[in-house]
Amino acid sequence: MNSILHKITIETTPEKLYHAITTQIGLSAWWTKCETSSKIDSVARFLFGPNGEHKVEMKIKRLTPNKEVQWQCVNGPWAETGLFTFSISPDERGAVLRFAHADWPETGDFYQHCNTKWAFFLCVSLKKYLESGTGEPHPQDPNI
Repeated sequence: MNSILHKITIETTPEKLYHAITTQIGLSAWWTKCETSSKIDSVARFLFGPNGEHKVEMKIKRLTPNKEVQWQCVNGPWAETGLFTFSISPDERGAVLRFAHADWPETGDFYQHCNTKWAFFLCVSLKKYLESGTGEPHPQDPNI
């Protein structure tokens, strides 16, 4: 099995980074519109497409404040893949985020597309959101 892996240093605190990946306001500011209660075993709903017609549902598996978040896709294009893990650690420059989207059965076009999009959303949109206050969430993201 294959995994998408990214490591990024952001000039922010682990607390602010955790907030950005666990709250409706934070996630909507850098990834896409969502509905979430941010509770373990609840389902977060993410909306994609020009009018939010494509829904992805993620079961929240782990929430360790300021350290780790895990999701499992229960409905959507990633339902056949493994966990999404966001690991946070402090750094002299702010906070380090290590992201893993595990257990891809193959590394074809869809894997490559998702790897590129995760790189954009994490390394550009999330970083910009936390360092300047404005991200580039879907549908403002580039068509790459």
